Amino acid sequence: MSIRKIACVTGTRADYPRVRSVLKEIDSRKDLELDIIVTGSHLLKDYGYSAQEIVDDGFTISKKVEIFQGDFDTPLGMAQASARCTDGIAKALSEINPDIVLITVDRVETLASTTAASLMNFPIAHTQGGEVTGTIDESIRHAVTKLSHIHFPATEDAAQRIINLGENKRYVFNTGCPYIDEIIKLSPVDKKTLSIKYGFDFNKELIIFTQHAVTTEFEDSLRQVEITLEALEKFPDFQIICFFSNTDAGGKKIIDRINQQENFLKIPNMLSTDFLSLMHYASLMIGNSSAGIREAPSFKLPTINIGSRQNGRLRANNVIDVNHNVDEIEKALIKVLYDNKFKESLMDLENPYGNGHAAKQIVDVLQNIELTKELIQKEICYDI
Repeated sequence: MSIRKIACVTGTRADYPRVRSVLKEIDSRKDLELDIIVTGSHLLKDYGYSAQEIVDDGFTISKKVEIFQGDFDTPLGMAQASARCTDGIAKALSEINPDIVLITVDRVETLASTTAASLMNFPIAHTQGGEVTGTIDESIRHAVTKLSHIHFPATEDAAQRIINLGENKRYVFNTGCPYIDEIIKLSPVDKKTLSIKYGFDFNKELIIFTQHAVTTEFEDSLRQVEITLEALEKFPDFQIICFFSNTDAGGKKIIDRINQQENFLKIPNMLSTDFLSLMHYASLMIGNSSAGIREAPSFKLPTINIGSRQNGRLRANNVIDVNHNVDEIEKALIKVLYDNKFKESLMDLENPYGNGHAAKQIVDVLQNIELTKELIQKEICYDI
């Protein structure tokens, strides 16, 4: 049997952990060869240069594609970065010449990479498509689905949505989210180590705060984060741990404002195992990160989800949705932190995004699927 070459593109600190268990599984199989292409914020020092985590995990980075230049904190900057990403990924794929290109989630880098791969007739496998959210991520995710050939959604409703988009159900595999594989196997880093490394104060309850810019509302980014900060300032007895926004338009405004917040702990980037350990110990997540929707249920961790960014995404009962309103956020904080009935209601919580066996299922398909003309020459599979 010939060696099958899989190229995986990863662009952010958030998407890499969601595919890492798959990369490890690929790397462990003698009939598969792994090439990792790193791009996006992975290569930005101001965002923690998270490409180093990939190397520290024992992987070799095959290609690096730098896409951010000048002021990328605008819609124009994002569009220009996307163009550079498409060009750079195309060149990387031309040199690697993989049998399958593995793409994950729904970022600008995801769409650019998928565009390049599809135009070059490489079979594309996409993880976590079919989900519903707010902002431009929604459109990107479904566009990537239509350009992809093999689909690995994380939930049954996402799988059905992909089929409803006209994709051939023969190539849709509901595997769950690969990140859940890591959560189930997690041995949390001890509190002392985390305290020394990051400055956590475990004498207080910890609140994880991550608020990303919403691309379609980027002009409101500063106002939106100001509202959240005003609400959080009413809870001085808790340690607020702030993570930086991603590189979407408006994100730098959020970062600049958070850096002015003297009484909160600021962390540009964190190793994913450390972040999962923090979720294990924390009392609450707040903001608009998908981690509060996808991963938090595995820790029975309450999440206050603010605004439109996660609109429509399947969620467990740990999530309380609020608008950008100080009073609404404050009421939700009081409920999560002090309402014992609410806390007790989460004890039997199950995560709807998987059971911890996603990586093996995904790699079994990547290794054994026939790469036929039918796979590449897609046809709409629903009746008009």
